[in-house]
Amino acid sequence: MEVITMDSRAYKDLVEKIDQISTFVVKCEAGIKPQSNDEIWLDSQEVANLLRISTRTLQRLRAENLISYAILRGRCLYKLSEIERGLNERLITCDPYTLDEFRKNYLLSNGAK
Repeated sequence: MEVITMDSRAYKDLVEKIDQISTFVVKCEAGIKPQSNDEIWLDSQEVANLLRISTRTLQRLRAENLISYAILRGRCLYKLSEIERGLNERLITCDPYTLDEFRKNYLLSNGAK
């Protein structure tokens, strides 16, 4: 049997993080959207990859004013909440069949930040 030792403060920090993750998972399973004052912004390539659409299709959605975006230093940025709204209202059609699939793809690709 292998014994691993660690500093008590590091152990307490680890336990605290596990508790936070547990609380987040329980809220997600209950359908409670986690509240965050920080809006998540995605660039065109990230949105296209998550939705499994081309960047040209994303450009069409912008041109048709189906999703809002901001331009910062020549890059189009999208709020995650805006993409979710488009999926909910069926303005954006893509491979992920549900909003939950989109969220799962986002969390998996970004290491559940």
